[in-house]
Amino acid sequence: MAIWLNWAGELQAIAQTGLAFSKDAYDRERHEAIRALAAHILAEHSPAEFSHIEELFMQRARRTGR
Repeated sequence: MAIWLNWAGELQAIAQTGLAFSKDAYDRERHEAIRALAAHILAEHSPAEFSHIEELFMQRARRTGR
């Protein structure tokens, strides 16, 4: 597996966990930025569009409650 894919997955997981447990707007904003960074990494290295990846991340978050 490509290292960038591991990085993107780890960033996405950190972001989702942070969003699930953050208490204030500043923390949410930082974790949303991390989630967007993960989506940008995936979009740069795959044929998928950033907006599509971001939507997939949000759908996954809704399903898992994070």
